[in-house]
Amino acid sequence: MTDARPRVVFVSDGQEITHRQMEALAALNAKGSMKGAAVALGISTPVLHKYVREVEEKAGESLIASTSKGSRLTSAGQALLRRFNAYELRLKDDSTLRVAGTVVTQKCLLAAATELSDKGVACIVTISNDDANLRLMEEMRVNCVLFDDAAFAMERAQDLPTAEIGTDVMLLRETGTRYARLGFGAQRLSFRYLDEKDIPHEVVRTILEPSMVDRTDLSYFVNKSLVRDGVVRAEGAKDQRWSIHSIMALQCVDNDDLASLLEEAREAWLYHKG
Repeated sequence: MTDARPRVVFVSDGQEITHRQMEALAALNAKGSMKGAAVALGISTPVLHKYVREVEEKAGESLIASTSKGSRLTSAGQALLRRFNAYELRLKDDSTLRVAGTVVTQKCLLAAATELSDKGVACIVTISNDDANLRLMEEMRVNCVLFDDAAFAMERAQDLPTAEIGTDVMLLRETGTRYARLGFGAQRLSFRYLDEKDIPHEVVRTILEPSMVDRTDLSYFVNKSLVRDGVVRAEGAKDQRWSIHSIMALQCVDNDDLASLLEEAREAWLYHKG
């Protein structure tokens, strides 16, 4: 089964629009005529007409418009083809090393990717949040994800190989019971602590841009590594020793260069150990 690969099949009102039928639309769009599309696919023109008619019946609308110069896709046909091409692209395997992280791990990932680039190894880095990166991992669209919240990662992917990149600690800037929850870092760990200790708190805002924490009057938790990197100032924030936690890498798709990248990331993180 090593050569097995998925294909896109659309479903419209319970009826399947097959991969071959979508290929017919794609060929027609590229060639601009029924005859040219049929030749490109190695089929007869009547068979191509049959494919197009079947797709239109299943889609429930006209997808092809005939002109004096040939045939073209309607706006609905173009929209369907764009979706088909997008899903086809998602299904293509790529041998390029791909890793994902958040603003917390961005610096060490980019440093590691740079070191590999110097050695002739390409690496694509995606920076998002833990939830979005978890989806990339589950869809097997990345080789590895660095998670801010190791417990969250382990709960969702218990069977995957892990590697510790380093540790971090949360800082708390406390101005009252009204809190901002940041879109990165071990926020779940932090607010769980408040819950367990019955410390009054109310989350009234979500902050996604790191530097904006320096412009809020609300209480908040933030990673010490971001302060050391100069991403935020977090003036008045204090170490929360109970919050020391691991930055973990979950390895979801094998790649020959992944071990080297993780080692470089670990080295880059050491300068900012929590």
